[in-house]
Amino acid sequence: MSHPIAGRITFNLVVGILVTVVTVIAGIAWMAYRQNDQAAEQTRTMVMGGVDAMHTRIQGLANDYSWWEEAYDAYQRGDEEWIGANIGTGIVDTQIADFLAILSPEGELKYGWSTPADAPTPKSVLSPELIGMIEDLIRSARVENNAARSGYIETAAGTLLVGVARIAPFSKAETVDPASLPLLVMGFYLDKKRLSGLGQTFLIDDLRLEPEDPSHKDSEFPEIRDLYGEVIAHFVWTPPTPGFAVLRNVVAPIAGGLLVFCLIAMGTVLRARRLALSQALSERQAIEAARTDSLTGLTNRFGFNEMIGGAAFLDASGKGAAAIIYLDVNGFKSVNDSIGHQGGDELVGMLAERLAMILPADACFARVGGDEFAVALTGRPALEAVAGIASAMVHALDQPFAVAGFQFQVTAAVGYAVSDGPDVAPEELLRRADLAMYQAKNAAERDAVQYHSGLETGALHRKRLGMALRSAIEMNEMSVVYQPIVRVSDLTIVSVEALVRWESGEFGRVSPAEFIPVAEETGAIHDIGKFVFQRACQDMVDWTGLKISINVSPAQLRDPSFANDLGAIARRHDVVPNRFKLELTEGLLVRNPTIAKRKLARLKSMGFGLSLDDFGTGFSSIGYLRQFPFDWLKIDKSFIAELGTNQTANALIQSMIALGDAMDIAVVAEGIETVEQLMLLRMLHCEYVQGFFLAKPMSAAEITALLAELGESRRILPDLDLPDVVPGRAVLTRFG
Repeated sequence: MSHPIAGRITFNLVVGILVTVVTVIAGIAWMAYRQNDQAAEQTRTMVMGGVDAMHTRIQGLANDYSWWEEAYDAYQRGDEEWIGANIGTGIVDTQIADFLAILSPEGELKYGWSTPADAPTPKSVLSPELIGMIEDLIRSARVENNAARSGYIETAAGTLLVGVARIAPFSKAETVDPASLPLLVMGFYLDKKRLSGLGQTFLIDDLRLEPEDPSHKDSEFPEIRDLYGEVIAHFVWTPPTPGFAVLRNVVAPIAGGLLVFCLIAMGTVLRARRLALSQALSERQAIEAARTDSLTGLTNRFGFNEMIGGAAFLDASGKGAAAIIYLDVNGFKSVNDSIGHQGGDELVGMLAERLAMILPADACFARVGGDEFAVALTGRPALEAVAGIASAMVHALDQPFAVAGFQFQVTAAVGYAVSDGPDVAPEELLRRADLAMYQAKNAAERDAVQYHSGLETGALHRKRLGMALRSAIEMNEMSVVYQPIVRVSDLTIVSVEALVRWESGEFGRVSPAEFIPVAEETGAIHDIGKFVFQRACQDMVDWTGLKISINVSPAQLRDPSFANDLGAIARRHDVVPNRFKLELTEGLLVRNPTIAKRKLARLKSMGFGLSLDDFGTGFSSIGYLRQFPFDWLKIDKSFIAELGTNQTANALIQSMIALGDAMDIAVVAEGIETVEQLMLLRMLHCEYVQGFFLAKPMSAAEITALLAELGESRRILPDLDLPDVVPGRAVLTRFG
């Protein structure tokens, strides 16, 4: 199919070729015609020169024969014999003129000769009217040797060029009366023979006379006027065309050159057209690629947003005849962790194919994120079926997927929203469907959730938190504080726990318990984790010998590049990994123990210490301590809060400490808020404690100042009296 750009390029090139060819042809033709014009002008000049030469010649002859005193005397005495022998025979024998006549002063023909013999005689030629014209021609001339006059007269025998002079004696020229002198008339007929001879002189083959035609005005040929100035004829000839002769000689090579040029140019046109079509195709492919997901072939987020912003969907939405379904896959990251991203991509493709099979043919199905899909529906039938379609999308994932020889079971959170009038823009409809999906995800719904106004509370807040988290680090809203961890035996600070804080410009201070789950859902936890670790590397430079605990989310550990990223950051800041303890919860260990064991072993081999956080809150903690290479375990503060007041809590804490001692794992009790809790833990031989009673979380500068204040001992609460502890394990049976 043609393309407008290719068409324009082809048209412009073809027009350029035609203009070039026409210009060359026109230029050559112009040069030929110009050369013809110059040759014609040159020929005209030569012809007029020849005509002028005839005038000069006839005038010279007339002067020679008339300025002759013997001829004057012979005429005066009427000596016809002398005149015939000296004048007439000269004309007849030498044929220097076609016509010669002697007229009396009164205009009477006295003598006349013509040649050849059969030529019209002067008497038959010179009518009284012509004689009057001849007399008028010479009347104003003075009597002298060069007084001859010439002109054309039209006779019955043809056009005659005559030369007229007075026969005068040169001895009496000044005294004689011109009116008393006879006239000598000589002439040439402008016949074909004479004109042919004249033309051959100038290489003109067809010089001729043509009578005056009143219908032909402004003739380009020289005219002949009679003695009264009337045009009687024109000298006519075929103008030479040397330009055409040259053109005939060069037309073959020029035509060949133009043909070669046209072939090359057309080849260029075809190549340019192919390139233009190829570029247009590439542009179309680029446009399609920009709107298409390369993995599944579905519309991508950009294309989907463009579609719902189009006139058709806007019109349907304004009429309350549009709906959007939003789907998010649960458990997808575990597939990537298990078999890598290639396997995850294969699962996405299979999932997209399965979902596409249950959708209407006119639905717009798009992959709008790594594991997120959206469907746009229009028309009343679609609205009636949207609930069923959304539910079918949920249950389409009930059957497991076979990828790389493994069976994977994934679920989906699906939400949908239906337009309810012209006030709902497509963007708002998409937001509502997204919000309904979040509700389905948070409530672990096993069916699709339709949007309703009641969702605009907690779910909307979490959604806004997720959007704000995307720019929190760049906006410098994130910070890190550190809470000391103290050795119980001497209250020496041996470590600090890095805790992230968020002071949002939109929400103010946001609790980690509120934004960390949102960060895990949105994927922002990866950037937050790197930020905390990098900040800790920067801050710990002046804290010689102090270790730092870093909390690690299960979502971070699922990232295949997590360990390498930590190692790169540590090397960049010249910090050894054994100064860090990575604190993990049981969540990852429960869901993917095989993957967790491999990743923890990798971190351990790099030098990082490992700590099991919130110990005691799960169901299989003892088993994890045996399977995984933990160095520390942390007793959850919920147990410490009941220490000394609840015998069950007392027994559990004592058991946890004993378990750590038996497995050679250091135990940290968090949430110490009273001196009594500290003393009881000291009696139980708990090695490390952490809590507000000892020190609150503080900035890096405050930690530096505190260490400087405590000196080398780094003992916190120096005034607190520590009672002696009996060696061995204490058994608490009652508390006062």
